[in-house]
Amino acid sequence: MIKTHKIKYDTSKYQFRPLIKDILGEKSLENLHEVKKYERYTEPTDQATMWHKTYYDKFKSEFYPLYWEFVRDVVVEHFNWNDSVYLGTSRNWDNLIYQKIPTFRVHQVDNLGVGEWHRDRDYNHGVDEINLWLPFTDAYGTNTIWMESEEGKEDFKGYDVSYGEILVFSGPNLLHGNQTNEEKDTRCSIDFRVVHPDDFKTSDKGSVTADVKFKIGGYFEQL
Repeated sequence: MIKTHKIKYDTSKYQFRPLIKDILGEKSLENLHEVKKYERYTEPTDQATMWHKTYYDKFKSEFYPLYWEFVRDVVVEHFNWNDSVYLGTSRNWDNLIYQKIPTFRVHQVDNLGVGEWHRDRDYNHGVDEINLWLPFTDAYGTNTIWMESEEGKEDFKGYDVSYGEILVFSGPNLLHGNQTNEEKDTRCSIDFRVVHPDDFKTSDKGSVTADVKFKIGGYFEQL
């Protein structure tokens, strides 16, 4: 199981924040709670805001090119250099398998970002998948992701992750979730999963929200 850690990247080259603001048509991501307030999210509704619809509608034409470049260059390079450090193996990641459409999150003030605490394997994900959590806003305090340090330990803590950083963790195996956002800022982020080809197991099971099958050409693509 991968060790939880953070990656830094160049926001002048990978300009996710201005891109998502343009896609959503919003001047401030931190103030989305002032644009429209939603009832407290549950598992069925945490992907149902107007911003989620806009993101998924425009993803292929406007977000995917930069995302693909980021996975190819930043994520692959990180695992090629650090595979032995964080996984205890020494493998080539040039042809890694990655989530085709990253999951978009909006954690409004006085609300949740995801509807329930979970391990991704509870939702049919493979145990060898690796989660990458990338905020478009600084994530801190009660507006960030909370997670246990080891499987079953339930010693939850929040991870401060700035724009320009990615949190890498074992989402299938570590219980994680969030708290009611008591900060002044809404948090916007994406999360996506990667897996080494040696560890990938195709499945006819599907994702919870859209029932997209966990196979290459479905939920996943391969570089």
